[in-house]
Amino acid sequence: MSVVLRTGRALRRLVQVATARPALTVVVSLLLAAAGVVYSLQELTFITSGKDLLPRGRAYVQRYAEDSREFADPDQIVVAVQAPRLALAKAYASQVAHELRKYPDRFERVAYRTDPKQFEGRALLYASTAKLRDIRDKILDHQSFLESFAARPTLDQLVENISTQIGTAIVTSFFDVGLDQGNKDVDLRVVKDLLAQISARLDSPSPYRSPWGSLFSPDTGGEDDGYFLSDDKRLLFLLAEGVGKRGSFTGDREAIETLRGTIASLRDQFPDVTAGVTGGPALSNDEMLAAFRDSRRATLLAFALTLGLLLVAFLRVGLPILMLATLAVSLCWSMGIITAVVGHLSIFSVMFISIVVGIGTDYGIYFLFRHDEELFLGRSPREALELTAARSGPGMLIGALTAAGTFYVLMATEFRGIQELGFIAGTSILLAWLSMMTLFPALIILVDRRRPARAPVPIPRVLEIERIRVPFVERIIRYPKTVVTAAALATVLSLAALPGVYFDYNLLNLQAVGTESVVWEKRILAAGRSGFTALSTAASLAELRRKAAAFERLPSVSDVDSALLLIPEDQPAKLGVIGELAPIVAPVRVGIPEPVDVDRLASALSTLKHRFDVAAGEAPPGPDRDDAAAVRDRVAALSAKLQRTDRDVSEPALTLLQDQVYRDFAGSLHRLQRNLHPREIGVNDVPSELRREFVSPSGRFLLQIHPGVDIWDRHGAERFVADLRSVDPEVTGTPIITFEAINYMERAYKEGTVYAFLVVTLLSALLIRRFREAALGLVPLVLGTLWTAGLMQLFRLPFNFGNVFGLPLIIGTGAEFGLNVVLRYLEGREYGGPLIARSTVMAVLVNGLTTIVGFGSLMVADHRGIFGLGLLLTLGMAATLTAALVVLPVLLQWSQPPRPSSVSPGESMDRAVTSEGTGSAARFRSVAPLPRRPVERAVLFDFGGTLDADGVTWKERFARLYRTEGVRLEPARFDPLFYAADDALVGATPPTLSFGETVSRLAAALAQGLGLGGDDALVRRVASRFLEGALEALRGNTPLLSRLGRRYRLGIVSNFYGNLETVCDDAGIREHFSVILDSCRVGCRKPDPRIFDRAVEELGITPADATFVGDSPTRDMAGARAVGMRHIWLAGEESGSRKPCCPEDRVISSLAQLEAVL
Repeated sequence: MSVVLRTGRALRRLVQVATARPALTVVVSLLLAAAGVVYSLQELTFITSGKDLLPRGRAYVQRYAEDSREFADPDQIVVAVQAPRLALAKAYASQVAHELRKYPDRFERVAYRTDPKQFEGRALLYASTAKLRDIRDKILDHQSFLESFAARPTLDQLVENISTQIGTAIVTSFFDVGLDQGNKDVDLRVVKDLLAQISARLDSPSPYRSPWGSLFSPDTGGEDDGYFLSDDKRLLFLLAEGVGKRGSFTGDREAIETLRGTIASLRDQFPDVTAGVTGGPALSNDEMLAAFRDSRRATLLAFALTLGLLLVAFLRVGLPILMLATLAVSLCWSMGIITAVVGHLSIFSVMFISIVVGIGTDYGIYFLFRHDEELFLGRSPREALELTAARSGPGMLIGALTAAGTFYVLMATEFRGIQELGFIAGTSILLAWLSMMTLFPALIILVDRRRPARAPVPIPRVLEIERIRVPFVERIIRYPKTVVTAAALATVLSLAALPGVYFDYNLLNLQAVGTESVVWEKRILAAGRSGFTALSTAASLAELRRKAAAFERLPSVSDVDSALLLIPEDQPAKLGVIGELAPIVAPVRVGIPEPVDVDRLASALSTLKHRFDVAAGEAPPGPDRDDAAAVRDRVAALSAKLQRTDRDVSEPALTLLQDQVYRDFAGSLHRLQRNLHPREIGVNDVPSELRREFVSPSGRFLLQIHPGVDIWDRHGAERFVADLRSVDPEVTGTPIITFEAINYMERAYKEGTVYAFLVVTLLSALLIRRFREAALGLVPLVLGTLWTAGLMQLFRLPFNFGNVFGLPLIIGTGAEFGLNVVLRYLEGREYGGPLIARSTVMAVLVNGLTTIVGFGSLMVADHRGIFGLGLLLTLGMAATLTAALVVLPVLLQWSQPPRPSSVSPGESMDRAVTSEGTGSAARFRSVAPLPRRPVERAVLFDFGGTLDADGVTWKERFARLYRTEGVRLEPARFDPLFYAADDALVGATPPTLSFGETVSRLAAALAQGLGLGGDDALVRRVASRFLEGALEALRGNTPLLSRLGRRYRLGIVSNFYGNLETVCDDAGIREHFSVILDSCRVGCRKPDPRIFDRAVEELGITPADATFVGDSPTRDMAGARAVGMRHIWLAGEESGSRKPCCPEDRVISSLAQLEAVL
């Protein structure tokens, strides 16, 4: 335990420095806190994108950064618009774009379509070469039809032209209305539709349907041409690029809020339209806002619940509030360091305050519980603080080191977000510990100064609480088999549940339920699209075409957007086909239609009926004959209907239909003619807005690859990334980065868990230095971790991107529970006191509860990732705390060697000494002889005349030294002088007065009484020789103490001046003793039995388990006998003439004989 002792001494000195001038400590602490807050407010920024937290050296990260600089931001805000009709969605998007363009300071770009007018005159180049050839062939085959109808664009002429086609048994597919059935010679659907439209108009107005199909122009989009639509055309997209603000909580927050405000303002104007904001920036914005909102709520709740718990535990207000104030000051220190070293917070590190609140109060609780215990045992306030630091400080330190260490090891992972969290949380925990070892003791001293002097201390209420709780632990120890069986069963069940614990890779599942950006992202996925695209680049158009074609062939890709959308392929061949069309189509001029001529229409219908009579008659039996006969009957019915209809009805109705057919024909022909002389489209022809998105200033081309699988699903993401990398190993973009980030996070939590356990194990081994006890201290950690896995399965809680570092945190935080119990157990064995101490049990319990409260406060979060982190940590802390306070005491009890009973059955030991108070004469009564039994537990020593000399008292040694200097002394004169000088030091000696200064003061007082006060050299010689002799004897006895310490627990019980512990430190023997009782500190002197009782009580043994070794028969031997403690008289040179105090006890002349006697 030498490491523990050295650590305790260092911590004691730290507290001494902090409390020497407590007001200065408080002022310096507050000034540093104020500086940290001011610096943070000015310089601390916030990272909203996970891309900024990835390892900078990775190729896909560098490529993404390069692409973001050279092209428009591919990660744009997306507004998804859903309406019952596409026209309504267009109008809505147009209005939204109009409103957003009023805010140029918030939006760099707003777009919802590519305007086809920008490519006026070159539309035919966007058709496929095959389609252009098909148009050419149709026009060549029906040139006469077109020319005749253009010259006289009337209904009767149209019917006559059809009759002509029927006459040659050819009705071409240019009448296609969208149900093309191939290259049939006759397509009767066009005829049927035209007849139906004429018949319907004779009855009432009806919708117009064009008969011209794709004759004059390719199908390049129709009414949705140029609009950004989902694959199923149910959603229309508006894309907006926000103007990010550096250092704000969310870079695009203002733009997103403006967008949502605009959508809300248009609800009354467009009640049938629903729209929502999503995309990468919106998802990050919503997540960060939720994280900050949840962080504020969780922090306030953590402070409030922690304060409430402390008030209940300590039943006082002042010190718990000071403890939380101390923690708040440490957090201000942390903010300053975080700002200086890291410079920003992120979604991963923003919750560190709630985490530190849950952990940081632990050290104050341990400190306050032990401080109260020391006060209860009669220490002064300052001495209580120093002893608390020396004895409980090492346990507090190892708790802080393990908790901080498990965070610091996260810095060994590759994910920057986790690295930063490790540094921020680890540093904050160490600063919280430091504040509890410096600022908190200083505040306690200042508070104690303001309190009026009190009578001897009654039992503090906190110890009353301990006495309520400790019997519970003691009752548990009585049923070890039940406890171990239950723990084993829980462990087996947890191991069985372990395979069911999985990692949820879907980041959308982390957001709060109902988050707008998540809801609309899922709608986009359902519509066959995604708001996120992968990115690839090409150095030339040829490479661009090659890559685009390769990506489009991949089964996991739905679409590829690039400059090729605006730069058609195979342009020379297309220009050749268009050149063949131009001489035919360009000269055609459309005439002015004549008024409807019902008679000529009736005649044309009659001719058409005749053609179908012939066709029906000549066609072989089968479907074609049946179709021809059916059309013939329709023509006959229409002719009869036309004859029956009044001219006042038929002429206006047919005039409208003829006008619609004419305008449709003329418009289609004119569009075709305007596109007959295009020039080739190049990169410079791409509109600047789109060129910025797909073409860089350096001439590189960007490809945006849309996933055809669910990239939020692990298997879908793996397939998509693998497919893309088979084409371009350097592909990047949000899907790639997210996939890799999740991989890094998964590795980070696995590595972090292993590192955390190794750190805890290493620190435990270094501090405890005993394999069995160190292993026992880790048992709660192992059990708690396994039980946590079982509870995760019970609560259906998976690991995810939000709680992935929870397991290392459980290991680091929960380690202190078991280790503190073990350290106090060892202290009980080495320094005295009960093995399962009340203060330690209560401190561990309250610390565990405050940690659970701190972590549990995260469960108020709407963000499901933060909620899951809070739940995981709460389960882990509860499981580990249960193992530490239920299972560990049983294991410690089992590990204890069996102790013999203090007295035989039915035998009683009467107290031999009663005292009416400190300093009063002791009255003795006879007792039965002590039973003879070997000592197995402890050996207690007197100090002066025993450890520092073989049976020679301080009085006799000083007398010899003065005689050596030539001073004549008579016992009748010297003895009263010595007793007076000795009494003068009692109660007037500071606890920290050194051994040498103590001897010097006593020598000076004696010289003054002898009339030698002016001879300072004489006083120095006497003091120096006395000290040299004492230290020589103590050094000579050190090997003996080391050997005895391996077999027994050692202690000192001495009538001293109040600084015995400091004297032992100076002499280098402090580490050998489990308990050191100074009569001046205890409040009673030997032979008062109470001081002996106090020693065995602190050792956790009975008087019969100990032997006392001393040089005074009246103080040492009689006092030990009075409590039933065996005793050995160190009589020195006169041992041969001395008789033992009690039968069967021994008299020795030197401590060198002690081992043989024992």
